[in-house]
Amino acid sequence: MTVEQDMFDFIDRCPDYRSTRPMLADLTQNVRKLGFEHFIFSGIPLPGDALEPLVELNGWPQGWFERYVGGNYADIDGVCRYSRETVRPFFWSEVPEPYFTTAQASRVVNEATDFGLRSGYIVPAYSRRHWHALMSFASPERTLVLSKRERIAVNLMSMVTISSVEALRSEEDRDRLLSPREREVLLWAAMGKTADEIGDILVISTATVRKHLQNVREAYGVSSTLAAVALALQRRHIML
Repeated sequence: MTVEQDMFDFIDRCPDYRSTRPMLADLTQNVRKLGFEHFIFSGIPLPGDALEPLVELNGWPQGWFERYVGGNYADIDGVCRYSRETVRPFFWSEVPEPYFTTAQASRVVNEATDFGLRSGYIVPAYSRRHWHALMSFASPERTLVLSKRERIAVNLMSMVTISSVEALRSEEDRDRLLSPREREVLLWAAMGKTADEIGDILVISTATVRKHLQNVREAYGVSSTLAAVALALQRRHIML
């Protein structure tokens, strides 16, 4: 089967997916044929912003994702920094050398190889949910080569994936609207109040506050209240 046929078959299947999990599995199977083992679809964080709330589809190695997010590597990673400044797809190897001159940027590159991310390809994209977004594909090969047709296939599959995921996320947002009380608790959390303080303000138990915050984190699919706050503010579910 040709790369074009694989691409069109994937595009045909995308509208039928009702969740991101099978779409991720389908895309993974297709891009592996081109030498990629991992990928991520995310909004591009501005300097100082957290990455985790912007991630829409995560196919990175779990350990690497945790390290990248925990170390706020988006601010020092040359590939991510360059992604903020271009709208053209590019190989990681095409990022200009000045983006890797710092010791921190070099450390990110070296640590990524420990997780099998040695080379890659970026497809910047328009997004309705983010100021700028990307699909980042990673390969364990040190030198990744794609033909013109293969690059076109990756570009088109990326665009369709982004569009399909955003359509699903819009449906999920409608299905996961926060309750008035959850929104109220999250708003106080966004203002820096502890669970005990929120309980005193709303005249509810600390355990109830924590349960509301757990529900909020689950609704947004994030692991921290801070990430939930960032996502809620971005989507204007709460306003400071």
